Amino acid sequence: MTRDHVVPTGCPPLFPVPRSAPLPRPHRSRTRQRDPRPHGSRLPGPPAGPASPLTGLPPEHDLLLRTLRPVLAHLSADAVAFGRTAAYVWGVDLYPRGTAVTRNRLHVAVPPGVEGAARAGVLPHRERIPESARTRVLGVRVTTAARTALDVAASSPSLYSATAALDRFLTLRLTTGERLGTAALTHPRRAQSRLKRALRLADPRSQSPAESWTRVLLHEANLPKARPQCPVPSGQGLFHADLGWPLYRVVVEYDSAEHHSSRHERARDELRYAAMEEAGWLVVSVGVYDLCAHPGEFLRRVLAALTERGWSAPPERLERIRRAVRRFERQPPRLGEEPWVGHNRP
Repeated sequence: MTRDHVVPTGCPPLFPVPRSAPLPRPHRSRTRQRDPRPHGSRLPGPPAGPASPLTGLPPEHDLLLRTLRPVLAHLSADAVAFGRTAAYVWGVDLYPRGTAVTRNRLHVAVPPGVEGAARAGVLPHRERIPESARTRVLGVRVTTAARTALDVAASSPSLYSATAALDRFLTLRLTTGERLGTAALTHPRRAQSRLKRALRLADPRSQSPAESWTRVLLHEANLPKARPQCPVPSGQGLFHADLGWPLYRVVVEYDSAEHHSSRHERARDELRYAAMEEAGWLVVSVGVYDLCAHPGEFLRRVLAALTERGWSAPPERLERIRRAVRRFERQPPRLGEEPWVGHNRP
């Protein structure tokens, strides 16, 4: 996978936004001119543009659009935003946390033979995108949401990050599982094993990349399939746990230090867990450190909780689970870029 070149902090964007020439300053008269308009009237402003079809956009979304328009126009009439740059246009931020998107090379798909594409600040992908896989978002040529999701999943470093990318597009309702399946039939990397597996594992109910990683880890360990956003009725109301097995009343809750760092949020989580346990549920908490450094210990806790609540499996499957646990202890899974945690959380 080609890594983006990140400009050191403090450097200007690769493509500074053109500024219009300053208007001459009006001459100030000593005599105050009377406004000929009736009192309370206002001059009409510029006509409103089309409303954005996207919501919850990343912070530099508008800047990226203004950057891309002249770049794509200069490169080729068939040049389109591609990969993680296209994902950002769609409102899905897959860049490392704290990284300005305009300080990274722009991923652009250009037809073979186009000269000048390998300019500073552009990472060209020599590929002709068919008309069925391209569209416009606020005037910017970009791959469709389904094609973009497949592109970033196919270029992801692991099954975990590939599934998390597909989950984000589904959760934000930018595409559907059916559209992804249809687009995958003609995708250039449709034969890639990781992409096929990620498509089978993708789920629109996932609320964060870390929840997607946890779900994939449980699947890879041959544990029973967990239900995302598992409903947990309690005396304090209806909760929705990150992952759970309703039949066995066991849930997994992801403990994000980023979203649960204040004393108030910690206290709220403790009350939430206590309410679930009082209702008869077993709560297994997990953090990103557990997933990255001690996945085997986490999997053992889940297996013990399920077994305590009555889940059983043939000896052959139990042995596969134990082998998977030992494998993850020797070589923890490559989840992806940790700064993804919490991006685009609905």
